[in-house]
Amino acid sequence: MRLGAVLPAGYPLLGVAAFLVLLAGLVTLREELPPDAMRDLSWLLVIAFIPLLPVFLPVVSRYMTGLRAGPVEFSFRELQPAQVAPESAAVEDVALRFAGASIAEMSTRSRDIVARVREIEAERTEVVPVDVGGEHWRLAGLYFFAFLLESRTDVRRLILEQDGVFVGKCVPRTLRRAIEREHPLYQDVRKKTPMIDLDRAGERFFRSLAETGCGEEAAFSPTATAGELSHVLGASLERSSIERRDLDEARGLRRILSSESRYVAVVDRGRFLYVVDQYRVSLEIARRATGG
Repeated sequence: MRLGAVLPAGYPLLGVAAFLVLLAGLVTLREELPPDAMRDLSWLLVIAFIPLLPVFLPVVSRYMTGLRAGPVEFSFRELQPAQVAPESAAVEDVALRFAGASIAEMSTRSRDIVARVREIEAERTEVVPVDVGGEHWRLAGLYFFAFLLESRTDVRRLILEQDGVFVGKCVPRTLRRAIEREHPLYQDVRKKTPMIDLDRAGERFFRSLAETGCGEEAAFSPTATAGELSHVLGASLERSSIERRDLDEARGLRRILSSESRYVAVVDRGRFLYVVDQYRVSLEIARRATGG
């Protein structure tokens, strides 16, 4: 069977050659020593195999399901979402009820958003996927939703999708601020509208927005498409993700642990699947290391 082992990019060939020359010198030196000296060559064989690991590890990982180092077992093929994924909440039904609604109509339909936010707050949800496909969300509705998530819940990331395809992720506060920079009207309305009473917050906000807004609604509350949100968020949109198939290899685990973001989106050919929490991965490794 042909394994097809090749040298990885950047492999220090000259350094390995020098290492092997040194190893050959040690073997030669042993021959010149008394019979009882350096009697066991097993340690030399172990050292000799170290430079070959980068060549053979990718091949071996195709046939291994895990690697055990001491008490810790690192899985190449499986990383169970139930163990390392944060709590998430779906909001597609709320988006459908907002589809095609004017700002004035959002005033009466906002109770759906408020009710969902209460559920998210009670369940201490950390991640909320929002699919902006199908032109269901208007910028005004998404702004109000992001503001409530920021002020009332523990949500750490909004996962933005378009018809299931991963677009990026952001913090609710970041989205709220980005929309205010693009349309200062929202900040003005938010600051002058009392929204302590959550049950009436949506009614008051959208009524004030409709009364204050100048010109066509589409000018300050366009459809919240992936393109529009990418423009509004700019560099604040976290676009990084990891393909599910990459979790089958050791580098998948390394990428999760070395990610700059705690929450890592896992996709399948670009389609969003779930989020991996870097902290939960670290805790799972620690749990295995301590035999927990």
